[in-house]
Amino acid sequence: MPDHRLRHSPLLAVLAALAWAAAPTASGDGRPAAADDFTQPVPASHQLRLPSPRSARLAERRGGYGLEGPVLYRSDPIEAPHRFDIVGVAGEMHALEFRARRNGGSWSDWVETDNGDPLYTGGTDEVQIRSRGVPIEGRLHYVSVDERVVEPAPTVPARPLTRNFSGARGVVTHPAVISRREWGANAPVGGCPPATAPLLGRIKAGVIHHTATTNEYTAAEAPAIVLGICRYHRYANGWNDIGYNALVDRFGNLYEGRAGGLAKPIVGAQAEGVNSQTTGIATIGDHQITGATPTQRRSIVAYLAWKFSLAGIEATGRTHLLSAGGSSQRTPDGLYVKVPRIFSHSETNYTECAGAGLIAQIARIRHAVQRRLDHFPGGASPPAPTPVVPPPVVPPPVVPPPVP
Repeated sequence: MPDHRLRHSPLLAVLAALAWAAAPTASGDGRPAAADDFTQPVPASHQLRLPSPRSARLAERRGGYGLEGPVLYRSDPIEAPHRFDIVGVAGEMHALEFRARRNGGSWSDWVETDNGDPLYTGGTDEVQIRSRGVPIEGRLHYVSVDERVVEPAPTVPARPLTRNFSGARGVVTHPAVISRREWGANAPVGGCPPATAPLLGRIKAGVIHHTATTNEYTAAEAPAIVLGICRYHRYANGWNDIGYNALVDRFGNLYEGRAGGLAKPIVGAQAEGVNSQTTGIATIGDHQITGATPTQRRSIVAYLAWKFSLAGIEATGRTHLLSAGGSSQRTPDGLYVKVPRIFSHSETNYTECAGAGLIAQIARIRHAVQRRLDHFPGGASPPAPTPVVPPPVVPPPVVPPPVP
């Protein structure tokens, strides 16, 4: 994809900071109080041209995802009912491009989203949408997040806790994590409770994502971004909870994702078709051009090493995943796909995620995870099997013959 779809302008980052600074004044700036969702129909868009035969064939091979080529559809500027921080077309899995602005301000750069992920805009009033593939239809779903409902994250990388998990196959320390309560999921108003109890799977690999949002945000904004993404996944896409199992901001802070317990193999909604066999971690940012920060990479390594030690698997080498299919999944239902044990979302699904910059770093991340596993006693080797001892054979009692 061309560069224009990949990053916000510096001006939008400044506007975002101004918007957050104004947030505590409640309704005076047009923002709804606390975290809130609102919708409006997508207005009719303009068809600028017909797809070429080549782009149509390419789209068919990719399932209609991540289509390259000229813009086919574009909306007029759309004024939202209220100021918003998160926006997307509810339930849309195909690639769309968005840009946003405050009233009377300059537009951000165009940013592409797909696979049910929204765009973080940081306090804007208008949005415009364009598409290189599918028509722009449905309902716009907005989230406005008042940062008063979340606790600011520290501006330092997550540090390991001192406790270990005795059940781990290679004992790797639990990294420090910002809990769901701390980023606002448990707030009685404007939180993000799961719809139902989580499902448990079996972790065979780790998937790395990026949220395709701006890289210019403050430590105070980061928890609010997580809350906004969660509410969008929950209420716009109709998912059970936030899709990712964990997230990491540009300061290296780790966030608990989907509810149910980070130590458990919780099934997320982050890699359609292989969710039950993977754990997914997303960087908060756009890494199509630039890679993850050093602190982000260290936290990714810490999280995956801990999860792999619990699962008893190595970080290097490859594994086979059984595909459950799905419109964004490259491998048909019922077939196996062979993947590295740590891979990008684009490895198994039709998407540009985790961005070219971060994808280029995954090999180093993979080896760093393995070194961390090897550093702890037992590495990630599974425990010796418990010997099966047959029950003792007890001879039947000797019954004396009856006395005549």
